[in-house]
Amino acid sequence: MSSRPQFPLPRLTQVVKKLIIGLVVCYVAELIGLNVLGIDVVSPLALNPTAPMPWQLVSYVLIDQPGNPLFFLLGLLFLWWALSPFEQGFGGTRTLQLCVVAAIGAALPAILLAQIVPKAFPLLGSQPLWFGAVAASVELSRGRRLSLFGMGSMTAQQFLALIVGISVLMYLASLNHTQLVADLGAMGAGLGFVRWMRRPRTPPRQKPRPRGGPKLRVIEGEREDDKPKWLN
Repeated sequence: MSSRPQFPLPRLTQVVKKLIIGLVVCYVAELIGLNVLGIDVVSPLALNPTAPMPWQLVSYVLIDQPGNPLFFLLGLLFLWWALSPFEQGFGGTRTLQLCVVAAIGAALPAILLAQIVPKAFPLLGSQPLWFGAVAASVELSRGRRLSLFGMGSMTAQQFLALIVGISVLMYLASLNHTQLVADLGAMGAGLGFVRWMRRPRTPPRQKPRPRGGPKLRVIEGEREDDKPKWLN
């Protein structure tokens, strides 16, 4: 029997469950709005790297490519696999913080690249969330061997190289440089967030004790010479 640690799909935690349900609802609403009602719900929410609106730094993850539902569902599977163990270890608040950090960490490089490269693609989809979550899980698993859904075994560094390779492969298929830098930014944000959480905590600074012996205060009182003298 193999003693390698296996990582099948973990228990679906509460925050991840609500996140996946919310993304599915948003995706279905997007398809209905575009294909049934004829309403453009993508442009206001997708990140426009050349002239981004403030809410687009995070709203772009709520919509996805309408013509590729299979990739959308596969992304949710990766999100479940990587983010549920993180929530089990660190709680729901840290999990939401990781998602926000990954979303913003993907958006900022895309905006910066748009100021340099003439052609900028809009950024949309939850892909940075699961790239950031997978990178965070890899950072937490340094020194251990990982198995993707119970198949194969590799080191954490090899797994990180694998997901970087997946991102590069998707770039070669689409030539979408905006998505490439967003994926790399999300991975960097996931790694950095875990390292920030695990940073050494400095104890609170104590007030320095006074040097030397205890300070004595002279209390004014009657001197011996001031007492009345009686002549016997």
